[in-house]
Amino acid sequence: MTRNFAKVEAKHYQPWRAFVQYCVIYLILYPFFKIFFRVEIHGRENIPNKGIIVAANHTSSFDPVIISLGMNQPIAHMAKQELFHTPVISQLIQILGAFSVNREKLEIATIKSAKSVLSTKWHLGIFPEGTRIRTGKVGTVHKGFGYLAKVTNSEILPMGIIIKRNICPMFGKLIIKIGKPIPVPKTPEEAIENWGKAIAELTGLEFNSTIKDTENNDKNLEVPCANV
Repeated sequence: MTRNFAKVEAKHYQPWRAFVQYCVIYLILYPFFKIFFRVEIHGRENIPNKGIIVAANHTSSFDPVIISLGMNQPIAHMAKQELFHTPVISQLIQILGAFSVNREKLEIATIKSAKSVLSTKWHLGIFPEGTRIRTGKVGTVHKGFGYLAKVTNSEILPMGIIIKRNICPMFGKLIIKIGKPIPVPKTPEEAIENWGKAIAELTGLEFNSTIKDTENNDKNLEVPCANV
């Protein structure tokens, strides 16, 4: 039987999994960023003592790791389903708590899994733009992000990621800015508008409230996720 990587339950997020994630992030990956990218983290005092949707702008393949560095707490990332068909990567991201999503539409399994994560001490990591953006602007936001925030009845923690590179691409500076939690939205559009404005304020990026919804149908909403 083919395993459904989009379906996870609260019991999946056990303390040992959080410990493994912490070890990978802080014993292996953090030294890399410390050596090659001077790391600055601002706003950790804004992190609530409960599960919350952590929504960051998407600038590089390192962003899921960067979110974990900034939060210093366990994060379950929504990752595109193609990654779960790649040997080694699939096993690794499962161990670290990620679950699969269909980027073309918001499925019931995605909503249930998101609720399961948020019912624990873990946070849910999302990239509302859905793909890496390097235009100096906040990219077009998927409406599925706003809908997910609404149906999970979750606040949104905006995280701004700024990577400044020197002449040599291997060295630079990483700045992580965590904003104040955005209240539970009444509509998907409200979630998108408030998140976009918060990211613009944190990063200095330009934001316009363009919503990505190819079919304008709440039953078939594109879903944002880690696109690594």
